[in-house]
Amino acid sequence: MLYREIRGIPFSSTWRKLHPKRKVPSNTEWVCAAICVLLGLPILKANVVFTAITSICTISWVGGYAIHICARLVMEEKNFKAGPFYLGRARRPICLVAFLWICYTCSVFLLPTYYPITWNTFNHAPVAFSIGLGVIMLWWVLDAWKWFKGPVRNIDIQNGRV
Repeated sequence: MLYREIRGIPFSSTWRKLHPKRKVPSNTEWVCAAICVLLGLPILKANVVFTAITSICTISWVGGYAIHICARLVMEEKNFKAGPFYLGRARRPICLVAFLWICYTCSVFLLPTYYPITWNTFNHAPVAFSIGLGVIMLWWVLDAWKWFKGPVRNIDIQNGRV
């Protein structure tokens, strides 16, 4: 496998360094663990924080599937190379139902979970999600669009095989 520089996030040279013995990006693992602990600390004070964290994680996780399903829904058949599992003519209705289901579930995870709505029962997921997306979009507009050109291929394909 050929290793090339990947600069998708700030300080990527620090995050991509592999541990010499374990061959894992331990800096990245430690920073992710620290962020999770910091984000999880408010759970000790308010139960709604757990709901917000669960909602944001679910929306992000399922939303990643929505991108591919939507792309497959609008992609022309001639631009698609089918794999071993292919739905054939049923792909469009199934993709549509899957995409609508994802939109519905993501919307539900942004709704309040307790009534009446007070500061202690408010679902903070929409606020936190909006702030996170806002910071990412601001970073893109101010800096990343100048140098980020998309994912870097780090596997050489020889004779059509990986």
